[in-house]
Amino acid sequence: MKRQTAMALAAVFAMSVAGTALAAPANPFVDVPAKHWAYDSINKLAQAGVISGYGDGTYKGDRTLTRYEIATIVAKAMANSDKADAASQKEIEALKAEFGAELNNLGVRVDNLEKNASKVKFTGEIRSRYNYQDRNDNETFDGTNERTRLRLYMDAPIDQNVAFHGRYEAESDWGSSTGSESKLDQAYITGKLGEIGYSFGRQPVWLGQGMIADVTGNNDGLFLSGGKDVKVTVGAFKRNVSGYGTAEDWDMTAAEYAAVTNSVENNFYAANIDAKLNKNLNLSLSYLADKDSNIYNTTSAGLKYTGINNFTISGEYGQNDSDLRDGDKAKAWMGKIQYAGAKKEKVGSLGVWVGYRNADVGFDPAQLTTLDSGIINDTSFGYLDNVKGAEFGVEYTVFRNGIFTVQYNDLELKDIIATTGNGTNKDKKNLFAQLTYTF
Repeated sequence: MKRQTAMALAAVFAMSVAGTALAAPANPFVDVPAKHWAYDSINKLAQAGVISGYGDGTYKGDRTLTRYEIATIVAKAMANSDKADAASQKEIEALKAEFGAELNNLGVRVDNLEKNASKVKFTGEIRSRYNYQDRNDNETFDGTNERTRLRLYMDAPIDQNVAFHGRYEAESDWGSSTGSESKLDQAYITGKLGEIGYSFGRQPVWLGQGMIADVTGNNDGLFLSGGKDVKVTVGAFKRNVSGYGTAEDWDMTAAEYAAVTNSVENNFYAANIDAKLNKNLNLSLSYLADKDSNIYNTTSAGLKYTGINNFTISGEYGQNDSDLRDGDKAKAWMGKIQYAGAKKEKVGSLGVWVGYRNADVGFDPAQLTTLDSGIINDTSFGYLDNVKGAEFGVEYTVFRNGIFTVQYNDLELKDIIATTGNGTNKDKKNLFAQLTYTF
């Protein structure tokens, strides 16, 4: 009996890492005196729900435990083993070895479920969105579109310090498959080697406050990071890019333009420093360049401040000194003030914000910044390239896990360049409304 109780108590200790608080009742079972050597152990077992005694309020501790009761105790410990520390996991392994015959005979289903259960956790997000954009007679693209997007997230532990993360995305027009597309845009592992963290595979890339790069998928590479209050990250990744204008846009001859753009190898190098000065203020320094600085040789400095109740203030300034600019730096800056924010688990929560962006032609020629603009089918217009103007937004949690968002962008082109194809129309005002719900 003593041995079985001790082993059962080890299982309870393993489960206790989940944070279960065990209150001490005056007398859990009428036939277990408070001075009994096993009183505390039995009390903890009862409070953890591992044992419940008999209908008459007795424990019958002098009776030999049945194999089913032993298997139940061990199975509950096994079910919580992912929350146990290394020492507790060794205890659980010892339990499994000690009662292997009982588990095989009476707990086959429990054992098989534990062995075959998927370690992958699936979550998801569905977004249904309506876009509207002003246009004139010279513009060839439609002024509205409606799209539904599914994102399915996958997370799974691989080892104690290693985990897998994936994301599958599919999007199409309302009511048809026109313009439909689907892709596995994230598939990467994260882990730690000593004090150095790493992220390897197809992953999101976010630098600074998001002005240089905030692309969430299709970036294959390796990033290393270290530090706490001052976190330093360096890495390299490959991403196919295109759409950086024509020779006329950059005032180049065809030969000069070809010499720059034809040598773009889609290989990028990045570095980021995030310094937490205090609990309310973070500063960032960021760098992004392609292999030979043909289209990106960009640096930026940014900040985020949360010291005013319910307000978040963020901003960033940067410049791109790539060969595409031919010695003329493209500059950009953006700022945003947000009040509160919609929380998916809290119905009725609200967020309101106003922001401003201003970017020269050539600051983000391949659109590695996906700053939301709602622009429709206008390849000449980058999210942070050749643009200036304000944005106004509001979000509201209409039901649990469902957030409704409306954003108006009062934007225009900074310069009319050859690739606009829209006469002299600089107006890019637009609005979008969307419902995003998670599961």
